[in-house]
Amino acid sequence: MSSRTQRPVSRRSAITVFYLLAIGSGIFRSLSVTFDVFALNTSPAGPLAYGFMAQWLSLVATFVAVAALSIKKKSGNIRRPLGYHLDPDFGRLRMLPKTPLLYLFIAGLLGGVSTFFYYLLIGQTNASTVLPYGQLVIIYLLVGDLLSEKDTPTIVEVQCLISIMFGVLLVGVTPGGFDIPSLLIVLGPMNVFSAIYTYYQKKVKSYELEKGLKVDSLNMRLWTLIFLNISMTVMMLPLMTPSTWEVIALTFMQLFWIMIASSITIFISMVMYVRALGKGTMAVVNSISAVSVILGIPITIIGNSLIPGAFGVMEDDVFLWILRILGVILVMIGVIALQAADVRSLVFIKVKPHTEDLLPELFSIRGVKKAAAIAGDYDYILTLKSRSLTKTRSMILKRIQMIPEIEHVETLVVIKDYR
Repeated sequence: MSSRTQRPVSRRSAITVFYLLAIGSGIFRSLSVTFDVFALNTSPAGPLAYGFMAQWLSLVATFVAVAALSIKKKSGNIRRPLGYHLDPDFGRLRMLPKTPLLYLFIAGLLGGVSTFFYYLLIGQTNASTVLPYGQLVIIYLLVGDLLSEKDTPTIVEVQCLISIMFGVLLVGVTPGGFDIPSLLIVLGPMNVFSAIYTYYQKKVKSYELEKGLKVDSLNMRLWTLIFLNISMTVMMLPLMTPSTWEVIALTFMQLFWIMIASSITIFISMVMYVRALGKGTMAVVNSISAVSVILGIPITIIGNSLIPGAFGVMEDDVFLWILRILGVILVMIGVIALQAADVRSLVFIKVKPHTEDLLPELFSIRGVKKAAAIAGDYDYILTLKSRSLTKTRSMILKRIQMIPEIEHVETLVVIKDYR
């Protein structure tokens, strides 16, 4: 792992980095889904055969990538691994401590179930449907964030949820209406397990290995993929007939480079996604990465213009396209409004004389992201994060002010910061 003291101060603002990571994750995920759709539409490999090959090849490719990124190169007077540029917390390929490894084990098992249904879904539809329906997980994550905060949603949050939900449904509409089987798969096992998977990924990314140093996203991706592949394979094997194994043997080399391309793009996507999770809430990260909803349409159109039928069937119904465009607009409105509601604050605290250390108690308050003891006119400084000033006041500041030893509290809202 990199040392915290080796990290230069970024010239980009924290919010800019967050946006780049979340949007980049969505873009690379779109490309990965596109490669998968292309492979299934241009080869005799069914979803089970392709999924089995793609996932295990992805594991090998990920292991090689993380090992290669562990190679150190001198930059100035400091030797850093090549993977440092993808994640400053990365030092080398390594075994993770027991607690984060347990979280990744749970995430991998659940992710394997979600991945299994993903391949079933992608084998019967196209990118412009798979990508939108997959973003319905935002609803689960937003509800999860609200439940974890033990608070009622604000009007803005409800509006964002409704806007994103209807937008996603409109983008994924087909000439016969909604693709009900696909929608049920997404609403059920695929997104339920994806939401829990995301929750444990965020827990691991928030885990501190030592002061100021957290688990890196590259090793997280590798270990998650190991457990995910085991879980997925357990579900696939009972369904794989001798003819399935014959198809795998016949199509492996034919699809090799397509699967490698899918592996690389999803690797980059997941690294960026996990890093974004370390900087924002689950629902907001997924909302911003919902750029994949928009990209699914042009990718399918452009791809089919080059290789007809390789990216699914495209309809020429004008009314259908008007609905999809409206869906895209609704998704973007929900995404922008949800992110705009995010508020960060700095709280300066002065305590009464002869007060014992309050850092553990202050840091345990939900919404407090950082807590530090300082010298000067104040004794502590806290960094807060919530979705609105109302929640900052009602959920966080109120709990802080209820601590008897606190004498004075001053709150400043952050307009812009750099890291």
